[in-house]
Amino acid sequence: MTFLGSHSPVAAFAGVRTLTTSHRSLQILTQNAPYAAVPHHVVSNTARLTSNTALNSLNPIALLGGAAQDTLGPAAICTMALLALQYCAQPPLTRKFLDSRANKKGITMVEEICKMGLSAFFFMSCGKDVVASSLQGWTLQSSLLLAGLPAILYATQGVLTYLGYQHTDSVTFNGLNQTKTLSAALWCYLLMGKRQSPVQIIALGILVFSALLFQGTLSFSSLFQKSDGKEEKDSVEETRQHTSFSKGILPCIGAAGISGLAGALSQKGVQMAGGTGRNPYLYTMELGLYSCVSLIISMFATKNGRKALREEGSIFKHWTPFSLIPVFVRALGGVLTALVHKYAGATRKGYALIAGLIMTGLTQSVIEGERLSFDEIAAVVFVILSSYLHLSYPPLATV
Repeated sequence: MTFLGSHSPVAAFAGVRTLTTSHRSLQILTQNAPYAAVPHHVVSNTARLTSNTALNSLNPIALLGGAAQDTLGPAAICTMALLALQYCAQPPLTRKFLDSRANKKGITMVEEICKMGLSAFFFMSCGKDVVASSLQGWTLQSSLLLAGLPAILYATQGVLTYLGYQHTDSVTFNGLNQTKTLSAALWCYLLMGKRQSPVQIIALGILVFSALLFQGTLSFSSLFQKSDGKEEKDSVEETRQHTSFSKGILPCIGAAGISGLAGALSQKGVQMAGGTGRNPYLYTMELGLYSCVSLIISMFATKNGRKALREEGSIFKHWTPFSLIPVFVRALGGVLTALVHKYAGATRKGYALIAGLIMTGLTQSVIEGERLSFDEIAAVVFVILSSYLHLSYPPLATV
């Protein structure tokens, strides 16, 4: 018996539920058919086929619900909540256990290896039937097309983000960085035809505003109170000194656009490839493999990379056994991201990340005994409002 696999009792129960639902749906169809009833053998065969499909295509997370829809299912809610928790736990774990002097490429390499290991474990625990069906028709060409391009895009995004962070002030960086959610919505429409209703577009705008409000980039006091002209002028001059358009603003805009494109491509891969979509665990392994290859090439191709390899301790200099904790948690976040793309979509992933940001602030407030500011409380209210609007007003179905 496999762990939560295709022949487990839980999967069998899910199959029974699918069978019952199929019978009920087809009975309603036959009872209401005005001209011709559906033959009984068609009903039985269809129900049996539905049951077998359910038993042979389930994975651990799929037991919680179906694929991404306009309404969030249990699988989407579960994976988004776990991603928010990971996003909340990552900063304190990184600060506590990971030395800032550690080689960044070495950290990323170990992270990708951990990500592949976790994905392989979950993939194999899905059962032989799911593994066999997922690998059926797999080719290197399709793998490079589905996962190779997003892996390159994610690596490019990381470089542009780091460059933009170095050449912009924190207000500009946070503001441009939050446009990733809007970028994901745009690319999902262009690549997959995933439309957003006018209300949903407004909801995404509210989400970006709430993130900027919670991070302190915007505040109600600065929006509605008239500030001293001299102070405002000095602030603008200081911002200009720390911000470069070509080396700061453009890389930030490019990183946000690439993030949305990579997210949309990942969502398309896990939802639509081959008709039913790539298994998210298999897809994460592919992403990890291509990321490792690109990291190895960059290490040997650059002067700093070769220097780091020759140093004592190599890329693992300044590491301790506890350094694996934040790296492992971040790798788990990579697996959860693929699952969120599968069951919720790249656009709604933004809600999980903003929820994680708010959880971080709330946790820090409780630990340090500080009260939340009015802006932070308002940001929480705006996130709730945005979530309600985005879920309650999907685009109208086109005939």
